[in-house]
Amino acid sequence: MKKIAMLGAGLLIASLFVVIQAWPGLGAGGVAYAAPPEPGSIPLTAADNGRTVVVSPGQVLEVTLDANPSAGYAWQAHAAGGILRQLGASHFKPTTPPIQGRFPALGAPGQVTLRFVALQPGTGTLNLVETRPWEVAGASKRGLSVQVRSEGAIPEDPGDLLAAESSPAEAPADLGATEMLGLPASFNWCDQGGCTPVRDQGSCGSCWAFGTVGPLESALLIQDGIQKNLSEQYLVSCNYSGWSCNGGWWAHDYHWWAIPTGEPGAGARYESDFAYAAANLPCNPPHPAHEALSGWAYVGGWSEVPSVASIKQAIYDHGPVAAAVCVGSAFSSYRGGIFTTNETCSGTVNHAIVLTGWNDADQVWYLRNSWGSGWGEGGTMRIRWGTSMVGFAANYVIYQGNGGGSVPAAPTGLTAQAVGAE
Repeated sequence: MKKIAMLGAGLLIASLFVVIQAWPGLGAGGVAYAAPPEPGSIPLTAADNGRTVVVSPGQVLEVTLDANPSAGYAWQAHAAGGILRQLGASHFKPTTPPIQGRFPALGAPGQVTLRFVALQPGTGTLNLVETRPWEVAGASKRGLSVQVRSEGAIPEDPGDLLAAESSPAEAPADLGATEMLGLPASFNWCDQGGCTPVRDQGSCGSCWAFGTVGPLESALLIQDGIQKNLSEQYLVSCNYSGWSCNGGWWAHDYHWWAIPTGEPGAGARYESDFAYAAANLPCNPPHPAHEALSGWAYVGGWSEVPSVASIKQAIYDHGPVAAAVCVGSAFSSYRGGIFTTNETCSGTVNHAIVLTGWNDADQVWYLRNSWGSGWGEGGTMRIRWGTSMVGFAANYVIYQGNGGGSVPAAPTGLTAQAVGAE
């Protein structure tokens, strides 16, 4: 990490005294003192509760805490007195190893690091609370309170350290043969009666289950014209892949051919069969099996973001598609408009969502989330193509159905080669 330029001769020596106190629920203890560290960043974790830490000029305070952004929770910093400045956005790092050594664990917890530097002399309190930003009255999950006293002269601006994690969205690598496809310039299955109500995964890292259930619920509406509330808890509790509230991957096989021990067959389960509890409950089979898939497939591959054209075609042909994205504090704080903040998750993704359509004029996907209708635009987002790796591992389900749904008229002039053409 870069250091703040050292003060020239004659500049007053400054020091920042940080007293870390336990937030209710995290435990308490006597105050312990740490020896002054060498110049550079000073790492702090939840284990440092109750300590006093000396931070000298040229050093950055780094607070690393457990987090799970995929459930919508973000660490929010509130500093009184203008004593501190946060350096850029928080940085999330997954701590769960990849599934089967390759698939990123969607919904898995990790650690988030927030960086702070002193701006001016004075005293104040830095409060760190983990909340869902859109739940104004919601209680925080965890928190820390840091009392700050800064003495002496501080550099006017720690300029070279103000490198934010967020950056302008990058253009997608391959827009594909958009004009060749003959698809509408704007299309959204939610406007065609092809979306069920947005639901809330709560504090459980089960976005992968909601991302699995969403396309099948839409397929039932599109193909059969019936609305069903399918069970995510069945996937969380009854899968034999080791997935849980601590993350997982696409579980379409359980709607197709995979049969957990004690279950009568593959296929969807209804919410009335196994209600969602946002917890790692035992399976307690059996549960009646209902509608089943005849297959599913990736639009491109499991480790890539397919071209815009390919994803569009999959949405139009098969209904809403499941996909992954990187989410951080900016994504959690989204209230409306076109989202363009390009967040990173140490080069990978951490959250499962459903893409229901697109708009060429704005170059956006219509994204359906699983954080309840209070988040974003009624539980949905308009996200710019290529932002935050949206569309990673995009996939669709194949459901034959019984007819009577709202399948749109097929576009004309399509060829198999047009999809994803470069």
